Order: sequence, then C-alpha cells, then structure tokens
Amino acid sequence: MKLMWCWRCKQVMPMLDEVEYQQINQLYFECMQSAQKYRNDSLMKSSLNELFSPLVQEYERITGYKDLHHNAIMHHRISQYGDPCRKCGKPLRTPQAKMCVACGENV
Repeated sequence: MKLMWCWRCKQVMPMLDEVEYQQINQLYFECMQSAQKYRNDSLMKSSLNELFSPLVQEYERITGYKDLHHNAIMHHRISQYGDPCRKCGKPLRTPQAKMCVACGENV
C-alpha cells in the first residue's frame, strides 16, 4: 500500500500494490457473483452495499481507509498510474503518459 494522488477522487488515497490488488480483485469477483445472483433472485433482501461489504472491509483492513465505495476501490492500483511528475510530484495518469495533466510538464 502506498499513499498517492488519485485523479478520480481528487485527493491522496491509499493505492494497492499488485499482491494487495489481487486479493481485492478476487473479492470483487466473488461479490460481483453475489450481486448477479441477487439480480436473479428477487427474494433476496440484501443491498448492493451489503453484498460488497467483504470487499470494503478488506480494503479497510489493508489501508485503514473506511467507507470507500466498492467501485472506487478498483481504481486504487499503483500500477495503473505513472511515475511522479518531476515538477509537481503528482503521479502521471498512466504509465504511458507523456505530459503531466496537473502542471503541464512534458515528461
């Protein structure tokens, strides 16, 4: 886990390394299967937030960050971002980025 600027959240957030992300990704898959079953079974009374609570709880256990929406967790992966900008320090939006969107610095 590493604290990094998140472009979507517009704040510094805990980002997951690949080992942590694989754990979270597996939980997301399992929760998604539960959600699909929920859609097919009209008798279930669980909300989507309840169905994805194992994912949110594991992210909290790893990062200490509470109550993040399950979809937001999935884009908090270190490898999705580029190196820090040499001028402003924010990570580039992608590993392939040629320019920092925050300050306009060419990389």
